[in-house]
Amino acid sequence: MFQIGQVVSYGATGICTVEDIRYESLSRAGTRKQEFYVLRPIATPTCTTFVPTTNSQLTGKMRSIFTKEQIDNLIDSVRGQQLDWIDDTRQRAERFGQILSQGITGDLLKLISCLYLEKMARGKAGRKFCATDEKLLSSAERMVSEEFSYALQIPKNQVSSYIAEKMEQAS
Repeated sequence: MFQIGQVVSYGATGICTVEDIRYESLSRAGTRKQEFYVLRPIATPTCTTFVPTTNSQLTGKMRSIFTKEQIDNLIDSVRGQQLDWIDDTRQRAERFGQILSQGITGDLLKLISCLYLEKMARGKAGRKFCATDEKLLSSAERMVSEEFSYALQIPKNQVSSYIAEKMEQAS
């Protein structure tokens, strides 16, 4: 159970504050009240996300923010692991989109690595990087940067350098 005021990660929504836990009737009929976590995304404070406390599929996407030690351990654990590149654009977009929507940080790190390496390879070969892949890379980087920046208390634009440095330390 999460508490009011707690900062959590909620899937692709990102870092949120649990603003309230209350009963609401969100159906059109307004007859059945249900308990919800009321989440306020840090990146978009004008938005509100309601998560039913009894829906394990949705509450399963909520978790406490990583600590610095957990981030370092996560980076260590994914070092050397890589996603396989999928040549078919549609299949790749579907599979990589699933990884994004699940919001599992270790998988996002692998996705970023995979897309970044492909982007570099295409650049060296004088070929363009697909716009869909660029969007996936940008979204994955945003999700990871937001949480790591918050947890490590560093600016978002320094997160990539932090990850690269940690990756190199053990190499």
